[in-house]
Amino acid sequence: MLNRRLFLSGSAAAITALTLPSSFAQALIHDEMGAVDRWERLRGIAGDLLLRPEDTGFANAALPNNLRFEAVRPEGVVYCNSPQMVADVINWCRDNDMPFAIRGGGHSYAGFSTSHGLVIDMARMDEIAIDAETGVATIGAGAINYEIYAALDAAGRTTTHGRCPSVGIAGFLMGGGIGFNMRRFGMACDSLISAEIVTADGQIRTCSETENADLFWALRGGAGGNFGVATSFTLQTHPAETSITVFRIVWRDKVLDVASALFETIDAAPDTMGTRVAFGGINPTMTGRGRQVPLTLLGQFAGSKEDFLALMAPVLAVGEPDFADIQEAPYWQGQDFLAEEGEPAYYRERSTFHTSVPDREFLAQAIDHMARWPGTGASANLVFFQTGAAVNAVASDATAFVHRDSRFLSTANLSWSKDDTARPDVVRASTDWQDELYALVTASDTKGAFQNFPDPSLTDWRERYYGENLARLSAVKAAVDPTNVFRFGQSI
Repeated sequence: MLNRRLFLSGSAAAITALTLPSSFAQALIHDEMGAVDRWERLRGIAGDLLLRPEDTGFANAALPNNLRFEAVRPEGVVYCNSPQMVADVINWCRDNDMPFAIRGGGHSYAGFSTSHGLVIDMARMDEIAIDAETGVATIGAGAINYEIYAALDAAGRTTTHGRCPSVGIAGFLMGGGIGFNMRRFGMACDSLISAEIVTADGQIRTCSETENADLFWALRGGAGGNFGVATSFTLQTHPAETSITVFRIVWRDKVLDVASALFETIDAAPDTMGTRVAFGGINPTMTGRGRQVPLTLLGQFAGSKEDFLALMAPVLAVGEPDFADIQEAPYWQGQDFLAEEGEPAYYRERSTFHTSVPDREFLAQAIDHMARWPGTGASANLVFFQTGAAVNAVASDATAFVHRDSRFLSTANLSWSKDDTARPDVVRASTDWQDELYALVTASDTKGAFQNFPDPSLTDWRERYYGENLARLSAVKAAVDPTNVFRFGQSI
């Protein structure tokens, strides 16, 4: 039987609900009736955009890209579709002391895009608009590279971007963002004009050089997830070439001689050259078959094939490649050639920045170590991304991205198979080998680590990621998130 008090309270809730968004209306009415738990209140905000473990599609929605962290399963995944919905969800998390992770593409090397609580997925906020006259692009924080590439291609534009189609823009931009264009256009974060972000108090803030300037500074290199949930970015793009030269060249003979010449040659190349140099690990079976450590050069040159070959002449004179694919192509067709799929896998990466060109003594030690990889069911590599030029033209304190004096960024990376997870001794032997490789690398002329490649094994990660900018970043964090709502394993 409906008593008068319940009728009046229910009526008041219904009347109040008429003045509120429908998501709040449903949640409020249920609250007044005292009939729901916290997840039902979140359902009132998100509706069908909330997935729980019993819902169809939850297992795939909860799966991280780095399968090392597949056991970290959230209690829910919510797909936000507007800045206001993001604010409502953050308020819910704060009010319910619910741990959460923000997910764009979900490619966090350290598993920071998943949580035992709630995953806030931004995939629905993927709108992209590019001004035909100015080349200024406004991109939703849930957009992934594949969508951004298509929009830039249609507009005849480019910027500093990565190679993996499923990587999200938000984490990429806020951690700095590397790519083959960085030597001529700078880090991806250097192109940022403004950003919109929801902070811990549920406010939707616009950030630029003139508005919330300290927060805007922090968003350019202070890494994702520290200061709020970014909802959109506005950045400057550049005209894309009608033709570039892309290349993949592999040497398996005279590798030390070739590598020594290669690093000297590309370091002297113009900023229109972007390269990735990789040494592959070989396991005992490969060594027994006479295999040598392979050296692979991948990249692009904003010029002709003829001019590229002229630049590479000193290297090609040292050693003939085992394989070479060099071709001219329209800019975005060339990116298809360079792309890596980035499918979910088990992997671990350790990074550092090189302030000088790797010398022959170091390269000899690195190649020897690569030849002693214990082996897994997948691969191991020592990779060098060429930096310098426009990356270093920006002062180290002009943005939060502090790494402005490097020539190369290296990563000691390791991956293993599903079968290897049942053989922990195999994985452990290779991770120990990887740590020894990282110790070898960091004993050379290196400093710091790349915040876009978070490494849970670092104990001094704050200093390595942020260097001299850490104090200012900590001050920005204290101002916008004083109660540390945005927290994870390596949050500021």
